[in-house]
Amino acid sequence: MRKCLDCPYSIIDQEIICEHKTARVMPSDVKTVHTHDGYEIVFFLRGNVNIMIEPDLIQMKRGDMFFISPLVFHGLDLEDVNISGYERIVINIQYEYLKNLGDAETDFSSLFRSEASPNMNILHIPEEALPRFIEIAERLEASLVSQEFGHSILSKSLLAEFLLLTCQYSSKAATQAQSSITPQVVTRIFDYIDSHIEEDITINKMSADLHYSSDHLSRVFSEAMGDSLKHYINAKKIVLAQKLLLQNYSPYDVCFMVGYNNYSSFSRRFSKQIGIAPKQFQLSHRDEN
Repeated sequence: MRKCLDCPYSIIDQEIICEHKTARVMPSDVKTVHTHDGYEIVFFLRGNVNIMIEPDLIQMKRGDMFFISPLVFHGLDLEDVNISGYERIVINIQYEYLKNLGDAETDFSSLFRSEASPNMNILHIPEEALPRFIEIAERLEASLVSQEFGHSILSKSLLAEFLLLTCQYSSKAATQAQSSITPQVVTRIFDYIDSHIEEDITINKMSADLHYSSDHLSRVFSEAMGDSLKHYINAKKIVLAQKLLLQNYSPYDVCFMVGYNNYSSFSRRFSKQIGIAPKQFQLSHRDEN
């Protein structure tokens, strides 16, 4: 992956976004490590591309469908691949919209977690079923840009149909066993960060605990993930801060819960990554609810 140090957080500003993408992708078009405030489905159809959903880097195969939960870092490995042949359907769904789409008996968010991970799921759709999924997605994409009477109701029903069809395959098919190609040392770094995320993590302390030099850890992480280790640690802390703020912890308490020792430093870092101050972020989501 190429190095990408800009803000790794983006807001899904529409209830549903659906795109069947076949156009050529340039490396400059892709943020290799990023996260959203809503759900994402990547339905892979063609190409030679790896996807990173922390902490795994997985080679995608035709028919693979990836379900990525909110605030989970993910990205594409476009190095040394034929990026002109990358075809996929991408669906983004706002958190509250998906929550309200189902009912007491139908929790669509369950598609976005698995026994292997609480934050993602992978399903393989057989070749004979691909045309039906593609047809529903293309109708959904068309309805989202339509101005015809009832287009929003049609969009909602098509999304529900797509998800219900996916649930049928999920219930009768074993979860796909995917082989991660993430280097072992990078996996150890991910595990270390997750285990110490509430502490003041330093690369020097990490290198001593993992028995690698700090230069080696920084280099292999940057080469594998396309981001600097220091930047990634801070970004992960801010993602945890968002989750805690949404659980109504005070911004001041959240500062120390994610391992910062100074509220001003925490607030500056949060504002730089998210675009608004912690308190504003919390209040904006209260207004949405």
